[in-house]
Amino acid sequence: MTHVKELIYQDARRQLLTGTVLTFIALLFIIGFLTLNPSGFILSLIYSAIFTISGIGLLRTGYHDLQKARQTEVDFTEDDTEASIEKLPARMYLGQKPMKSYQAGLFAMDGELYGEIQEEVGLKQKILMGITAALSFDTVRSADFILKDKQGNLLYKIEKKGGFSWRGYVQNRNGNYVAYTKDTKNKGQQITQYIESDQCRWRAEDDAGIGHFTIKDKDGITWAIIKKGAIPIEAADRFDRMPGYLVDWKKRNNIPGSLVAFLFLLQSRNR
Repeated sequence: MTHVKELIYQDARRQLLTGTVLTFIALLFIIGFLTLNPSGFILSLIYSAIFTISGIGLLRTGYHDLQKARQTEVDFTEDDTEASIEKLPARMYLGQKPMKSYQAGLFAMDGELYGEIQEEVGLKQKILMGITAALSFDTVRSADFILKDKQGNLLYKIEKKGGFSWRGYVQNRNGNYVAYTKDTKNKGQQITQYIESDQCRWRAEDDAGIGHFTIKDKDGITWAIIKKGAIPIEAADRFDRMPGYLVDWKKRNNIPGSLVAFLFLLQSRNR
């Protein structure tokens, strides 16, 4: 049986290692802009800021997770969340508002919101988050989110652990861990699994590395296909400035909340 403590400890080590490497690279750029001629000063300054912010952020979250692993004794519990979406439009958009890394939504083509995640940051931190989103590698950054349904009710808490690789966790309303993600490969194909009780409930199969993912359940039935960077023609003006995924639903009725959480995890990974 997989234990929460073991996984978080692995995440902590990965974040600390990645943070150390990025901070060292930042130091090289700092030395560079102190010694280079003025023509290379601006470029070195920008890159040193990017690597410094990214590296220090991962060192901080890595240390926090190391302490958390030492104090955590709970294991994964069964997900008793009964929330589901009765029916969804055939085509939707899973997108992140520009310069707002702390918020993303699942939208119908007319802009109606069916669910959203918000990064757990204080009001005073939101401006800073916009700056760090512009200067840091969002793909390696760790973050905590809350997932809300259409009515604004809390569905899940989501954790993304960054570094040179990643892992996502899902907690229920009570803060109990109910699922995590696992990356595997099958004949060169990248597969991300959503694991509940040591069983794969959902999986995303990467289509030849072009950012198209087929979302299947444990029985191999396709529920959706998501396409990174694809802008729907019928709503181009609404979503062309919103990075994200076009979602083509193959099954539209009674969509489990865990599937919505999985889609947002995938979005948080590649935002």
